[in-house]
Amino acid sequence: MLIKLRFVRWLLLAALLCSIFPASVSASAPDKQQLETFLDDFMNSKMKEYHVPGAVVSVVQDGKAELMKGYGYANLEQKVPADPYKTIFRVGSISKSVTSTAVMQLYEEGKIDLHKDIKQYIPDLKLSYIDNSPITMHNLLTHTAGFCEYIYSVGRDKDQQVSLEEAIKTRLPGLCRKPGEQIAYSNQGISLAGYLVQKLSGKPFEEVIRERIFKPLQMNHSSFHFQESDPNLARSYSYDKDTYKAAPYTYINHLPAGALNSTAEDMTHYMIAHLQQGQYEGSRILLDKTAGLMHQTQFTMNKNMPGMAYGFYERYQNGLRLIEHDGGIDEFESYMYLLPSEQTGIFISTNSGEGTNVIEQLISAYLDRFYPDNHSLKRVANPATVQELKNIEGYYIPNRAHLQGPFNFGQNLSAVPVKAVEDGVITMKDQRYLEVEPNLFRNESSQELIYVDTEHHTLSLSSIPTMVYERQNSPIYNPTLNIGILLGFALIYPLQVILALILWLVGLLRHKKARFDWLSTLVSVLFIVYFLFAISTSEMFVNGIPSWSYLFLYLPFLLLLALAIRLIVRIVRKQRVTVTQVLFVTATVAFVIYLYSWNFFSV
Repeated sequence: MLIKLRFVRWLLLAALLCSIFPASVSASAPDKQQLETFLDDFMNSKMKEYHVPGAVVSVVQDGKAELMKGYGYANLEQKVPADPYKTIFRVGSISKSVTSTAVMQLYEEGKIDLHKDIKQYIPDLKLSYIDNSPITMHNLLTHTAGFCEYIYSVGRDKDQQVSLEEAIKTRLPGLCRKPGEQIAYSNQGISLAGYLVQKLSGKPFEEVIRERIFKPLQMNHSSFHFQESDPNLARSYSYDKDTYKAAPYTYINHLPAGALNSTAEDMTHYMIAHLQQGQYEGSRILLDKTAGLMHQTQFTMNKNMPGMAYGFYERYQNGLRLIEHDGGIDEFESYMYLLPSEQTGIFISTNSGEGTNVIEQLISAYLDRFYPDNHSLKRVANPATVQELKNIEGYYIPNRAHLQGPFNFGQNLSAVPVKAVEDGVITMKDQRYLEVEPNLFRNESSQELIYVDTEHHTLSLSSIPTMVYERQNSPIYNPTLNIGILLGFALIYPLQVILALILWLVGLLRHKKARFDWLSTLVSVLFIVYFLFAISTSEMFVNGIPSWSYLFLYLPFLLLLALAIRLIVRIVRKQRVTVTQVLFVTATVAFVIYLYSWNFFSV
């Protein structure tokens, strides 16, 4: 009866949306033999193609584990097969779904209000709000809190790992936007939610999860801590030039966001519990109503686009709604897909970074095989003219590319141009998108949708519901130009050193008194040191930001100050000032301002 009601509901919605998301398909869930044949053929082919050493896959249907299989090796050196029952994989950000489930348990018990300021529960939280707009648990669970992306102090080395409390109190990024404005995936945001679970429960986060989720679901091999010596722990690998290289394990600081370790069998228990509205084999981790709330769309940039549930994000494909989460850590790549209307869940984990390709293709191959898309593309009756579409043209940058520190400049590498090419047609990344509703476009050769918010100058992709693209509104913005400007300025300093040395050597060879601009050359050498420092910060600051680093971070200001003082002193004393020296100071002033505009000096 439930499936029939959903059929009617989604059919009505599909009519309202001009069949953009036809929400019901003829039931064609595979039997075990069909499923096994499909998975064997797919996994053996794709793992060979992408050089993936090992993988596990588990599929649940109608409240039971339909199939669990291992492929390849969990450990290449020791030739240990990947075992869905015993092999422990690091599943990365799938942790966020588990953390969100723990939050919803507290909500169910009345211990937390999803829509109240989180500072009510953590009064000593040092986080400055924008325009006094509070962050709520709803914001944290939907990735709409407004945190900037932060790549520093995330943790890697075991001996430098800090507690969850310290990570929250000393390693939270600032805010880039007000809460509730945009989806911007945040590891630290979910970690903060996990810290709230710890605070309100009065127990360590890992203990809460173990007692309230893992034990009732009989997830006996799952944990948020791991032992490298565990013989069941898989190794992960990178592949290059016909060689596999084992990847080191990392010890992250924000456990609730990405530290989950589990087996394919344990994950079947978790998927069944969510597909059965919080229940597994007589144990209940959530009430029906709470589980339903968790699985609903909680935030989306547009009603036609997939958005965020609590602990899951949405996908609309082949007429079905999926809720899902992926995870990547230490070259492990994993994905969990739930198809609520079909009472089906799929979990896959691989021990290679190239496993991303296998995972991304698996769900499409599965849906195309068992739930084929038979709906043709329907364009809007009166498409916008090219001239009207010119209003949305420009470069768009992912909001997660707004970083603190030198790597903020990297957003120029992620900028994508959107162009109007004809009536009702735009292009992005050289792909053509046809208008199916005002400001809504569908890829000409796939089911991917683009929604453009012309009021806020943002763009959303249905294939990436965890972030938004923001248009650069400056008419002179051009990523290639910015990269050229940076390289042009940066080349001044090695060229100055080379030129100064050549002139000095020429003077010596001619037996003339060789003049050597020691200060300018020293400044140039130190600028080169600064550039090497800047591009190394993601590696050097992975565990934390040492106090000595600020000397290097602000080095360009100090060097500019030294050049300015020399210039002023020479002018005051009426000493000789060369044109080269003036140009060098002027270029350095311009360069430091340029670096400042790109947030180079803030970590």
